[in-house]
Amino acid sequence: MKKIFTFLMMTGMAAVAWATDYVEPIVVSVNGVSSEQTGQITVVEAGSVYTLTLKNFVLSSPDGPMGVGNVELTDIKGYNDGDVVLLQTKQTIRITEGDDPNIPFWMASMLPPVPVELRGKIENGHLRCYIDINMESMQQVIQVAVGSGYQLRNQGFEDWHTSSGSYVEPNGWHSFESATGGWAGYAGHHISKSDDAHSGDASARIFSTKVLWAIANGTMTTGRMNAGSTTAADKANHAYLDTSSEDKDGNGDPFYTPLYGRPDSIAFWVKFKQAKANASHPYATMSAIITDGTRYQDPEDKSYNNVVARAKNNTIAVTNGNWVRVAAPFAYTGSNLEPKAILVTLSTNADPGQGAGGDELLVDDGALIYDAALSSLSVKGQSVPNFKKDVTSYTMTINEEITADDIEAVTTSPSAHVMKEVSIEGEAYLCTVTVFGGDMEKVTVYTINVQSTATGIQTLTKPAEGKAVYFTLDGRRAATLKAGQIYLHRQADGTVSKVLR
Repeated sequence: MKKIFTFLMMTGMAAVAWATDYVEPIVVSVNGVSSEQTGQITVVEAGSVYTLTLKNFVLSSPDGPMGVGNVELTDIKGYNDGDVVLLQTKQTIRITEGDDPNIPFWMASMLPPVPVELRGKIENGHLRCYIDINMESMQQVIQVAVGSGYQLRNQGFEDWHTSSGSYVEPNGWHSFESATGGWAGYAGHHISKSDDAHSGDASARIFSTKVLWAIANGTMTTGRMNAGSTTAADKANHAYLDTSSEDKDGNGDPFYTPLYGRPDSIAFWVKFKQAKANASHPYATMSAIITDGTRYQDPEDKSYNNVVARAKNNTIAVTNGNWVRVAAPFAYTGSNLEPKAILVTLSTNADPGQGAGGDELLVDDGALIYDAALSSLSVKGQSVPNFKKDVTSYTMTINEEITADDIEAVTTSPSAHVMKEVSIEGEAYLCTVTVFGGDMEKVTVYTINVQSTATGIQTLTKPAEGKAVYFTLDGRRAATLKAGQIYLHRQADGTVSKVLR
């Protein structure tokens, strides 16, 4: 990430614009099929107004990269949710041609204006956002997810690399082909690419084999496998992560997945079959551990104090040839540790060395889930009548003036973000509460139509001592003030004056 400081002069007054270039991994989904690439996103801040540009955007295709162009969104008003800056806008824009010399042709000149929707955040120096581009002329809906540290890599298992010899592993994932440990050379082959996919063109196939006299479960992890013993249940056989390690896999990536978010659950789509039914050991398994990035192994060989949260589903049953969604909630330890990495592991059996050779687990479309819902909602201390988290529209009556600060919204997820806005619609206040999931993918909008007689300057009671109350020139309460606009300021003693923001 590179910061550039730019000074702009406008109408004789100096304003400072802060520009930040983010070179980030981006996941591009076209009609639900995803691919990974790296992109440059520039964010310019001038006061509380932002401009975001996705530069030299390209689409992947079998014939090579297809140049789209520069996607620029302007006049985005930032909203502060604690230390997090939320960005949201819907615009119809013209995409402009890029300047990457490696792209011979840009589609921008052929495209009509396109609707674009942005939702994102800047948190602790990290940019996370979703850009939805509706290419109606191409009958494509393109979603661009920007920024690492909130989701699993290669969620659709479309991208693969050579790990050793002719063996391959999914990008961001590893099996025994790249294992460490004294018995790594005897661990065998346990992963392959499958064209039986829940979506897209590929899934990951992990399978068990018989090695010497033991069954070696098919296992896949975001960390690295260690084969340290010929005894299957020995904890010298494990998956592990350590962000201090400089080792790289066959794709040049580290053997860990960074994570800055606090997801609520994890889910995958799977197909599971046993070569021979085993009533005593019938299940496959999935586990996920969020840590502070220091070394951790699964299964644990000791008590670890670097764990932020755990999730586990060790009852993945045979799916009878169907794709089935499996999930597990995260249980947070209550520590004050900051998330830095996640270790996800899937295996053909919940018990080491059990099952039979030829057991098979197909895995596709993994995701960390961040909830975007409210558990309670109130205005002026009054609970919204009959509130339910999955009902988003309400009406109530409060004969007092209402500002965004009068809305109390409690999220179901501690990592969710809330944007609160109030406007006046006729004789009612329209309260809008927008809830964003912690990774900005999910959005839920709650609206409360508050019937009130206190929507105009003449009907409002005198403000509290020292409190500034502002109105538009037509006498409507102004919940937020815009630069360059004239407002009426009603002071505590009842006097009214005009002010320029």
